[in-house]
Amino acid sequence: MTGSGVVYARNVDNKELTFDFAEGLVKDNLLIVDRETKSIWSQLDGKAIDGPLKGKPLQLLASMQTTWKHWRELHPKTRVWVVKDSEGRPYFYRNWRPGQPRPKKRPRSHDVSNLGLGLALGNVSIYFPFKELEKVEVPFEIEIAGKKVKVYYRKDAMTAWAEDEAGNLLRGVLSYQDGWLGFHPESRIFKAK
Repeated sequence: MTGSGVVYARNVDNKELTFDFAEGLVKDNLLIVDRETKSIWSQLDGKAIDGPLKGKPLQLLASMQTTWKHWRELHPKTRVWVVKDSEGRPYFYRNWRPGQPRPKKRPRSHDVSNLGLGLALGNVSIYFPFKELEKVEVPFEIEIAGKKVKVYYRKDAMTAWAEDEAGNLLRGVLSYQDGWLGFHPESRIFKAK
């Protein structure tokens, strides 16, 4: 319900974990469960909220959430791997249901137009609503936690991302504003001038 897609490193305490979606929500955010310890993790902030690894964080990796068309423009040789069961059907791991049930009605705040890019650098976090990014010339530079950051936005690809001065993709998260603020309530909200 937060509209977020994130990628984490699988290693915690020198142990490689395998993750599946857990059914249920916390702060309107999906939960994931690791098969090895059955710990439950919050998908948006990457922290274990229950189980033997409770309180442990996952390392967020830089990634891009975008349309398939845009991804193929950037990476034309991409191949998709789908695990299939013994009868040739796509295989999905089913598990139990921790957390809160899914709301019956989708809030209006969860329309695609209400997505944005959340960045947390050091002790500073900022959220860039797509609606505000549409009002500025992109890319543009901004200073966050003493570091120069270049912010990009592509409406046609429904994506935004940020890079450091060297052009490296930063660890940002696309999400709905209320979803981001649920985990980063101290965030500054970017406003176009």
